[in-house]
Amino acid sequence: MKFTKKILTSLLISIVIINLSKAGAITSGQCKVATKNATSALQVATRTLTSLYNVFPIRIGNVPVLSFGGLEDYSSVGGLPTCICIRPPGIPVPGIKVSLWEPISLVEAVALPLCSPTFGIGIPLSIGIGTESIGSVDLKSKTQVLNTYQTHYIKYPVFKLLNMFLDFVCLQADGSMDYLYITELDPLWQNDTWSAILNPEVFLVSNPIAQFACIADSITASLGFPLDVLWWCFGSWGSAFPLTENAGGTTNVSASANLVARTLFKLHRQLLLWGSVGEDGLCQKYPMPIMRKSQYGIFPIYPTYYPKRIPIGRTGLLWEYAQDIPFVNLHTWVWAVYRKRDCCAF
Repeated sequence: MKFTKKILTSLLISIVIINLSKAGAITSGQCKVATKNATSALQVATRTLTSLYNVFPIRIGNVPVLSFGGLEDYSSVGGLPTCICIRPPGIPVPGIKVSLWEPISLVEAVALPLCSPTFGIGIPLSIGIGTESIGSVDLKSKTQVLNTYQTHYIKYPVFKLLNMFLDFVCLQADGSMDYLYITELDPLWQNDTWSAILNPEVFLVSNPIAQFACIADSITASLGFPLDVLWWCFGSWGSAFPLTENAGGTTNVSASANLVARTLFKLHRQLLLWGSVGEDGLCQKYPMPIMRKSQYGIFPIYPTYYPKRIPIGRTGLLWEYAQDIPFVNLHTWVWAVYRKRDCCAF
């Protein structure tokens, strides 16, 4: 057993070293341009706060009571408007079913490794971590365009940071703003083969029939919300697999959105993100190793801004216009992440 652990440890160290030795390190000058000389941090903060209306609509007892500007929603719990949860030390506590869209995080999708628009900083390195091959050409086919990004998942409990509504049980009040996941430090994000070994279900859905089924997911995501039963599809954004940096055959913006969704999927698989919708989520969050796509809504807030939540997989024809401006974007995006939250408020 010890010998096996040593072998696995050695392999992981080797992979990290290989990734650290990749060419194409970022420079502080590149990141300054991408973050507009660090003014990106102010833009991200301002747009995050001014878009908090995306928490709406709010349902009480499964009836929409507060809405804003036609923001999309769906009913995820039914039955009676009342609920009962067991609270420590084992006391049943009655409550009312409440649901809303909770802002939980930001996800950066960047071409420049370790460049953070959210904080307006970058870490210049003498050796490269990850890759920066945005728009590279597949050497085998000479035609397939690969959009590759590093992503950073940042916990961003807005209401906690603002000290607002902390007595409301339905809002995330734990923790503080922090990096939860950085792909540059994950060797599996850089390599399709290694990722497939740890996520063998990729072999079940990497076939024409499974991919053809994604057309239905694309249609429903464009009209409303994606089909959760087709968990391997991200609608018009492409496939959920491989869980790596490579998103081929899509526009730069949709590729960025795809990799943000993959990051959420990967964190669910690693049990760093949990489920929060449905009857099971009324009293507490629960393990959700296969992400329920309809649980999330995302939208870009930097460098350009789209003000409303977008369901995972919605075609870019409906929202992508003016999102990829030459000499402005520099393949550096920040996405706000909202999670559908059902709870038993008491």
